[in-house]
Amino acid sequence: MLTVGSLFAGIGGFCRAFTAEGFKVEWANELDSFAAVTYRKNYPDVTLFEKAIEKLSVIHDGLKPVDVITAGFPCQPFSIAGSQKGFADPRGKVFFEIVRLLKEFGSRRPKVVVLENVPGLLSHGKGATFSKMVNSLQSAGYWFMPPSCYEILNTMKLTGIPQSRDRLFMVALSWDYFDSFSFQFPVEKNVEILPVRHFLELDKRADESLYFDPESRWGKLFEESMREGNPEGVYQLRRYYVRENKSDAVFTLTANMGEGGHNVPTIKDDWGIRKLSPEECARLQGFEPEEFSFPQEISKTQRYRQVGNAVTVPLVRLLAKECNRILN
Repeated sequence: MLTVGSLFAGIGGFCRAFTAEGFKVEWANELDSFAAVTYRKNYPDVTLFEKAIEKLSVIHDGLKPVDVITAGFPCQPFSIAGSQKGFADPRGKVFFEIVRLLKEFGSRRPKVVVLENVPGLLSHGKGATFSKMVNSLQSAGYWFMPPSCYEILNTMKLTGIPQSRDRLFMVALSWDYFDSFSFQFPVEKNVEILPVRHFLELDKRADESLYFDPESRWGKLFEESMREGNPEGVYQLRRYYVRENKSDAVFTLTANMGEGGHNVPTIKDDWGIRKLSPEECARLQGFEPEEFSFPQEISKTQRYRQVGNAVTVPLVRLLAKECNRILN
């Protein structure tokens, strides 16, 4: 059986996708203690190293060699919405820890490396940041030649899930196993875009805390916007105004959704105007309720953050399927 190890595992989006394509998850690594609780609930049989990647060691932690390593490493240092400090940000430097671990495996290093980040990484530092990453992966013994080694993939265009979410995916192949770069990224096709309401629980009243007080400032603002726009649509509270998504989709789900109510997709149901629940947002990332659930002790704020930090499972399944193909 093909095997995978997951760095920056979060709540297990990469693991869910690769498992669905026939891989066995040998181990995972996650620093955030709240995400680790959620991961363990959903992957009780996987060895999870709950520590900073800087402290993770192939030898001392006994990391089993795997066919594939996945890593959705921190995006804030490279995002236009973040600090943009790049490698000057400690979170930006962790990329080189990924490369260190690859080298620590020696001749048993992973055959495939799948990385995920924000599209802004490509242009950060006028391209110098990405060039350093290219050189670093090549020095570790991998085929990693732009532009064939990366692609910006959109959740909605590839999976039909109504979330407009662009993410940069990068793939490196070991020189020891592959004669050339043979990975093919998925190509956009005419997929059916499912309506947002297909992913929501609308047959019963949601948790009371999700509803806006109709007499409050924000409640009135949403009511006014929905009266002028599509009452069935999806809306979002920005700092001082409400905007409507005109394409029956949700805006990109972000890690700061749970902080003060901003950025959470908002709809009108039979009981009032409310935010989508973390569980509904999880479904919009491809985490199906029969396969995934949050531990009871995880707060709503943390649930939103974990969903926003996750990858879209069906999209990553396309990459996992291609990994399976080239490895076989």
